[in-house]
Amino acid sequence: MSAPYELLAEVYDGGWFEYSEYVAGLVGEIEEERGAPFRRVCDAACGTGLLLMFLGDDESTERRLAGFDVSAAMLDRARERLPGAGLAPGDLREGIPFHGPFDLITCVYDSLNYLLDAEDVLRFFTAARGRLFSNGLFLVDFNTAEMYESRDGMEQPRLIGGLPFRESLRFDPGPPPLVTTTFEFPAGREVHSQRPWEEEEIVGFLTQAGFRVLDTFDVVDPDSGAQGDGGPVDSGGETSGKVVCTAIPQ
Repeated sequence: MSAPYELLAEVYDGGWFEYSEYVAGLVGEIEEERGAPFRRVCDAACGTGLLLMFLGDDESTERRLAGFDVSAAMLDRARERLPGAGLAPGDLREGIPFHGPFDLITCVYDSLNYLLDAEDVLRFFTAARGRLFSNGLFLVDFNTAEMYESRDGMEQPRLIGGLPFRESLRFDPGPPPLVTTTFEFPAGREVHSQRPWEEEEIVGFLTQAGFRVLDTFDVVDPDSGAQGDGGPVDSGGETSGKVVCTAIPQ
């Protein structure tokens, strides 16, 4: 059995490209509303650097990009993509491996769901609060039980970038609720363990860590890049089980 993202790293770009572009678009909209760009950016659990790539492509803003990830395979691809960025190994449970401060810290791709204990989420949020400028922004996403429960028992073949694999998901309502997603590749198998978090839980952790929540909203078709059926959009009243949240230091 391989470690999470050791094998998935090979197809990650093909599955999560559109969502990365979507999040970068959200950042651009927020910049327009605040009337100032985010010049120093850190992407926590940055994966292959897709989001940082899109943020760095904004020629109107010179950004200093930083990112960290626990997966060496993902980080290797990020370094190839972003040779000028500050990239480092790092685990959300151990804080942020940069001094900062940053104008923007992001944590997307349901990375928060890999934190299985409330203490780890609060510790990460507190670390992020300490690395932001007083007028900085924290943007995160997470999956709720609704998302995983709707996919319980899913088993499907996938083909991304010419590589075939099979994905299956099992949802255990707990308590605490837990999710096991298995990816079976020709070269081996990965098992990912995640925990759903509800909006009120995340808002509570952010408040305890010293943030004021600005907005939360559901995203429709959150895995649209992987499914190939269009781009994600704000839900407009619908629910998908994937939530984006923005917050600022109090």
